[in-house]
Amino acid sequence: MKYLSLMTVLFVLAGCSSNHSSVSEVDMSAAESVDFMRPYELSRNDVSFVSLGQVQGESCQANVFSEKPTQQEALLRMKIAAAKLGANRLILRSCQQDQTDDCRARWICTGDAHQAQPLQ
Repeated sequence: MKYLSLMTVLFVLAGCSSNHSSVSEVDMSAAESVDFMRPYELSRNDVSFVSLGQVQGESCQANVFSEKPTQQEALLRMKIAAAKLGANRLILRSCQQDQTDDCRARWICTGDAHQAQPLQ
């Protein structure tokens, strides 16, 4: 009985210790407004691209009870970060796995956010 109570407390604490929030529906719709593109597309002459800077997305496993990080979540979070800057295009630069003091395992993706505007 004590073992069961201890395990329950550990699972509750593990859930509370996660510092990474889930992706909301608002964030999901913002991410859907951003499309990936290839770097050579910046040379198109029918569209103007405004660089909005570099963005990152992270998927983190904070402890052994947290879900494993995924590259898909890191890419989604990167698209959300780009949308918050007003971007509608994103060039993926890199995705890699590593670990930090806060994340026992993580995926981190980096890209360049752009606003594509039709020429007038």
